[in-house]
Formats: sequence, C-alpha cells, structure tokens
Amino acid sequence: MKLTRLVAFAFVSFFCYGIVNWMMSTSHFHLQAKHISVAEMWQGLLIALVLYFLGVLAVYINRMFFYVLGLVVLIYSLGLISALMSGYQSAAGMEIKLLLEIMGMIGLGINFYTLVLLTRWRRTN
Repeated sequence: MKLTRLVAFAFVSFFCYGIVNWMMSTSHFHLQAKHISVAEMWQGLLIALVLYFLGVLAVYINRMFFYVLGLVVLIYSLGLISALMSGYQSAAGMEIKLLLEIMGMIGLGINFYTLVLLTRWRRTN
C-alpha cells in the first residue's frame, strides 16, 4: 500500500510541476523573462516525465535505488522554488501571480510529502 501511495504522489508531483511549467512558459501570463516556445516546454515536460518514470522504476526494481526518485523530486522542488521566485518578480497580474504561488506551494508540499513517504518506505523494507 505504501509503495502505491508513493508512486501516486510522485506522479501528482510531476503533474504539479507540469502545471507550473505550463504557466511559466505561456506568453499570455507574462511570467517569464524571455520567450519560451511550446516545443521547449514539451521538451522539458518529456525530460521530467522520463526522470520521474526512471525514479519510480528504480524504486520498483530494488529498494536501495529509492535515492533516484528522491533526487528527482529534490531537483524538481528546486525548479518549483525558482518558478516561485521568477513569478513573484514578473510583470504579471496579481491573480496570475497568486495562482502560480498557490500551485507552486502545493507542488512543494506534495514533493515534501513524497520524500517523507520515501523515507518511511525505506525504513519498513
């Protein structure tokens, strides 16, 4: 049960990152400092999906490889923090900034809980 919940939270974490990535790369929101194309956004999301999938696969293969998923979650947590700081300093409207901040904080909370689940799962196995 804990492994299923861990994997579910890992993919919810990816989903939160995807929403923040989409918000940061959409030119309608004016959150980015430079123009990011749709292809670059999809490339970033594809790389994130592959890394999350490799982390989950490593957890399923051997319990000693749970560090891979932890590292991926930590890296994308830093990406969320960077998006929060960039969005705060952008020229976007307050509603858009607030939406980005809320989504980023939810993502960081889910990432933290995923790391907690990883350490609990490691101790039980």
